[in-house]
Amino acid sequence: MYAFDAGKLGEYLCAAGLMRMGVSCEIVTLDTIDIIANVDRQLVRVQVKSSSLRSYKNVKKKEYFGYQFSTSFGSLRKTLTKEHCDILAFVAIDNGKIYFEPIENIKRQKAKRFPPPVFEEPDLEKRTWSECMKRLNLTPPA
Repeated sequence: MYAFDAGKLGEYLCAAGLMRMGVSCEIVTLDTIDIIANVDRQLVRVQVKSSSLRSYKNVKKKEYFGYQFSTSFGSLRKTLTKEHCDILAFVAIDNGKIYFEPIENIKRQKAKRFPPPVFEEPDLEKRTWSECMKRLNLTPPA
């Protein structure tokens, strides 16, 4: 098994996914902004979070499989807000799928979990990016 930087890989996968959808973007890595996307001549700030499929135990010690993403930053685990970015991109690095979510949906959560089927949807990136663009009153690419 090769060692790799999951965060950096997630940024590249996200940028590639955006470009496949016709979204002009650049990886920038500025504080809490990983990617800047240009949509309708407006800059959209994207924070990328990466994870691979893992097993977890819930409070009842029952094991389940899923993806877990941190929605905070820094050593004090501050919650990401609209002040930090516009969109969170949750990247499943084992299959390269991306789930985009407006930052407003996070509401002070420190982490977000997804079951595996979420990242198996065929048009996941296009659907979730379009939903984010509607929330920001921007036009998604055709």
